[in-house]
Amino acid sequence: MTVVLAGVGADQSNVGRNLPLYDDGTFEYIPIPEKTDATDERDTVGAWELREGGVAADLFSKIRPAPGRDESWITDRDRIADWPLHRDPNFEAMTYGEHRGSVDRRQRYVPLLEALDPGDIVGFYAGLAPADGGDPHRYLIGYFTVESVVSTEGLDRDEQRRLLAEHAENAHAKRAVDGVLYHDRHGAEGKYVVIVAGREPGGLFERDPIRLSEKYVKPGNERAGYYLIDRIAEEWNLVDPDADPVALTRKPALRFDLDAETFLDRAGIPGRR
Repeated sequence: MTVVLAGVGADQSNVGRNLPLYDDGTFEYIPIPEKTDATDERDTVGAWELREGGVAADLFSKIRPAPGRDESWITDRDRIADWPLHRDPNFEAMTYGEHRGSVDRRQRYVPLLEALDPGDIVGFYAGLAPADGGDPHRYLIGYFTVESVVSTEGLDRDEQRRLLAEHAENAHAKRAVDGVLYHDRHGAEGKYVVIVAGREPGGLFERDPIRLSEKYVKPGNERAGYYLIDRIAEEWNLVDPDADPVALTRKPALRFDLDAETFLDRAGIPGRR
């Protein structure tokens, strides 16, 4: 059986900071800003409630819906508050999606998701930093058990429209317009979306996320980086690592040869952590 971990959540690349991890083990999870404001998603930066009170907009002085383009930073407070979130994963509806992209890191996600079977696990990790200062790390913040995996690849427009309607709570379906996916509307024809529908056990952890990274200077490098903890790689049976050690800076997808029962025993049940 398979466990796939996907990197998610707002961080330095799209909101200029990592999300806080509090002393009592609770933490904030906030989805990334949506690439477009043309979406049916009603959750905005100014409406997303924080566990410690307030809203996500209280934490951000800037957001970048299109990471990699410096000119795309939004700094106007009203625009930040009104900007929709790309709620992916949606832990309440238990749905997660990825599109076939042109960047190698994203290309890796899609085949891994397509290989998931019912009963496998898709987990999610994010960058969290101690609220009172200290180094950020990558933490497993939640997961869900796979119910089904569907794809828009090869579908005609009517079939695609029906599939997206069946997964209407997925962020990729919400930003589609009349069955036309976001990337198709922006001149990237030929791409497709894979959607994972989940079921319990699963959800967002209430507290005590599981740290996945350690920080050190890799031989031959001058600066410290964040890498997958060796114990996790060994005990969870990491499969096909891109490198040794596995760098987690860019949130790569990770695949483990681990049965669901063992994973649940080690990760615990959301709501009980």
